[in-house]
Amino acid sequence: MRSINWSIIHQRKGRKAITFFLRIISFLYGLAIQLRLIAYRLGLLGAKSLPAFVVSIGNITTGGTGKTPFVALLAEWAGENGFKAAILSRGYKGKGSHDALVVSDGKTVLASVDDAGDEPFLLARKLSSVPVLISKNRHRIGSLALRRFGVELLLLDDGYQHLSLKRDLNVLLLDAKRQFGNGSLLPFGPLREPYKQIERADLIVITKCTDEHPPDGLVDFLKKNFPRKPIFRSGHFPDQIIFPLVGKAHPPGILSGKNVVAFAGLAYPDDFLEMITGLGAHIIQFYSFSDHHSFSKDEIKELVSWKRRSDVDFLLTTEKDWVRIDRKIGDDLDIAFLTIRVGFISDSDTFFDILRERILRSYKKKNES
Repeated sequence: MRSINWSIIHQRKGRKAITFFLRIISFLYGLAIQLRLIAYRLGLLGAKSLPAFVVSIGNITTGGTGKTPFVALLAEWAGENGFKAAILSRGYKGKGSHDALVVSDGKTVLASVDDAGDEPFLLARKLSSVPVLISKNRHRIGSLALRRFGVELLLLDDGYQHLSLKRDLNVLLLDAKRQFGNGSLLPFGPLREPYKQIERADLIVITKCTDEHPPDGLVDFLKKNFPRKPIFRSGHFPDQIIFPLVGKAHPPGILSGKNVVAFAGLAYPDDFLEMITGLGAHIIQFYSFSDHHSFSKDEIKELVSWKRRSDVDFLLTTEKDWVRIDRKIGDDLDIAFLTIRVGFISDSDTFFDILRERILRSYKKKNES
């Protein structure tokens, strides 16, 4: 007679119990989301407006769609086209997010990464002429940006669910690789809200499009269910390999044939691993940390130890991770980070023509009133 493996049975029961619990929480979360949306639709919850053109950049899934580099792209476009812009962020895991904190005045970075959070701090460092402000209250920091910096265009970073501030244009980012995951709401799935809320978007941008992850199926789904929404495709491309402690920058091709210990604290670190492997790097060891991870001294020591006792050329990480370990690491260490750029794969002129036309139409309407 065959024996019964009670351990496997208990494991399966445990997984079923966890799955059932997560589905219940997702159901309750979905109810809360629907009630919130209804409250805003009926005017029970009010949305405040600001005397500027507000562009929201966001997603309906948890992290990883590339909001930060896309916000940077729009900010750079604004400056090149004569629009004075500021970035409003909630400053995830930043100590200053409860108040109104000016991370950058468009000339100088005024806050630390601990106070601002990694993404606003990174934007402040990359964009030398664009003010960056953080607070959970976007209306408050939007008002501050208008008074202090005289801006006319507000870029609302991660703002798709921030309904308390009216926006003139909703840009929704969707990940070509992961799309809607298992199609379930948090915490059982990745959705922040039901995918039907794509209807609030004015423009849809599918990000991280590659030959391995073509967006065709997602485009077909969107055209069928949201036929009036303009759809654009974009990709993330390696830009530079920067050695910050020695002040040198190289084209990404330098990774070809190099032995590296790599690490990343991202929502989806496998995207980083896939990119650097595609550039020809030999990954001797890869460390994965949670998104927005705050590195401890012990963790940094362990990374340094791996580099020293392994036959590797250098440590490699992401630009977002570097800002969290800068000044915490010895100056005798070979460490590099990869910068990426976002670019449209198709119809970039159409996207920016729509954006410019909407901005100018808004300005004309406000001047006439």
